Order: sequence, then structure tokens, then C-alpha cells
Amino acid sequence: MRTSIESKYLKNIEILPRGAILVGKNIVIDGHAKRPVRVITHIHADHIVDLDKSIRECSEIVATGITLDLLEALNYVDSRLLTVFRAKRRAVGYHECRLYNSEEVCLIPVDHIPGAAQVSVEIRDEKIKVGYTGDFKLTPKTEIMKGLDVLIIEATYGHPVYRRPFKDSINSLLVDFISEGLKTYKKVYIYAYHGKIQEVMLTLREHGVQAPYVVPNRVFEALKLLEERYNFSIGSYYKDSEAARIRSSEGVVFFKHFNSARFRKLDGKALHIVLTGRVLAEEPFKKLDDYTYVITLSDHGDFDDLVNYVIKADPRLVVIDGSRGGFAESLKEHLVERGFNAIVLPEGR
Repeated sequence: MRTSIESKYLKNIEILPRGAILVGKNIVIDGHAKRPVRVITHIHADHIVDLDKSIRECSEIVATGITLDLLEALNYVDSRLLTVFRAKRRAVGYHECRLYNSEEVCLIPVDHIPGAAQVSVEIRDEKIKVGYTGDFKLTPKTEIMKGLDVLIIEATYGHPVYRRPFKDSINSLLVDFISEGLKTYKKVYIYAYHGKIQEVMLTLREHGVQAPYVVPNRVFEALKLLEERYNFSIGSYYKDSEAARIRSSEGVVFFKHFNSARFRKLDGKALHIVLTGRVLAEEPFKKLDDYTYVITLSDHGDFDDLVNYVIKADPRLVVIDGSRGGFAESLKEHLVERGFNAIVLPEGR
């Protein structure tokens, strides 16, 4: 039985099993539905599901310029649909808005991966304001959306076992591992997913690591784009095919896709670092063998971050996205205990 608050707001909100967030009559976010406007918060795979369908069937594809460009550079857009995609793409900056009939869509800054955004939708006819966080880390770079009737929030680490007491120091720890690996072996291999790769590259430069990077071709094109169009400071980087000609006293950092870690060569000539978002028991890292460490470096907020975002936003209703896995029911229980009106969608997840 729905409460009166839930009944009032849920006429305008739905989450489909494949992850599409439907708001109002015109907007679908991070999934596909046959609506005029698809909004994409960032380039991770579970947020660009059915992109080809949206390119064919939606009138506009809305995201930050970085996200739209990375979709092309990383070959997430079917080459046969590139012309259509380019005609329909609409680059929106942070705090910029677009109006679709009576529904105003705005993108809000968030700390996740390059180009990521939160989404605010004001349904003017209904006088309802909805905010969707997408994926986020709760840092000063993430702007808390306030004055919301409904907050839609992720639940990847929505269980209290997922607390990271070391989250404020993990970047420094990672830099220390890499710096020591470069001194000892002159070669460090880092295995991570797209988005996290770029984040780590920027973190290393911010902490003074000057060793050149070697990356796969697709990542090379994405880096050129970030550097030339968006003024990211990435420094020296090369394609895989150029690795043999690098001469550097600083050593070399090789970036590989997460899935290639199983093929790493344990010959004692390099340090291997596998980056995961999962919490590793009591420690931020785990030794796999003499030359390999797994390190927790998540693009997502932990349990405390999720709860604290809700507390600071203080919406009338919290809708927890249960379509992408995680611990939606656990997060709901804890929010209800704190006095929030919270539900999980899709129901039964």
C-alpha cells in the first residue's frame, strides 16, 4: 500500500528492469525507452545500455560534451549510427538546462569519472523537482542537490559492511605503490575499467608521478580528446605499439583493461596492480602473488556516503535504484530507520 507522498510522486517516476530511469513524460536516463530525450550520466557500461536503440528512437541524446565525445572515442557508438548520433547529440554543461515541453533538464557536477553528471528534472506542470545522482563519490566535487521532492539514488554499496575507513588516503597509498614499483622494476602495469583508467592517470600526475603512460589505441584516442578539447593535464603518453621506443629514467606505467589482468606476465620484471571497487576485508589492498596487488579504488560512494547524501539533500521521497545490483533493500531499511520515506524501484528487486 503506497503512502500519499509515494502516490503523488510515483505517477511521474519509473525504473525499468534494464536500468532506464523514466521521469515525467519526455525523459529517460541511463537506459532506453521510446521517449523524446535520453540523458546519459557517464560512459560506464551499465549506464549506456541500449544506446543504439536510443540513437534510433529518441530525438535527442543529452550528456556533457566529455561524455558524448568519449562515447565516440571509445567506440561505444555503432559506426553505422555515427551520423545519426552526431545529429542528435546535445552537449550540456554543468548547471546548464534544456526545456522539453514543461520538463526542464539540468546537469549537476559530480565526482565519479571524467564527464560524469547528476541530473535534475523539474516537472513544471506538476510542480515537482526530481534529482538523480547516477554514480558518485561524496567529495567536495559532488554538489548535493537540495530542494528536491524526489531523490533517486544508487545503491551499489548500500549495505553497512561496505564502509571504507581508508577512502580519504587511498589515492596516496596507490601513488606510493606505483612509485615504489617504478623504482624497483621500472615497469608498473595497472588494470582497470574505462573511466577509472583516466581517473588514475590524472591522480598520478597531481601527485607528481611523471613516468610516461602506455595505453591501448582506444584509450590513446580518448586521452587526446580530453587533453586537446577539455584541457586535461595528462602529460606524456604513448600507444602500445610505440612502447619499444620509450626511453625514460622515470620508468613506464602501462594501463590495461581490467579483464586482461588474468594474462599478466609474472616474470619478476614488473609490478602489477589490479584496481577493484570492492572492499577487501579490513585492508585497502591484498597481495595476490610476489608481483601483484589488488587495491580498492572505487568510483562509488560507500554506505556512509550514500546515507550522508540523503541526509544533506533531505528530499520528501527517496527512490533507490535497484536495477543495477547492489544493496537497495538494505539501504532502504536504514533510511526508513532514520525517518526518511524511502522505496526501491523496480519493486521486488
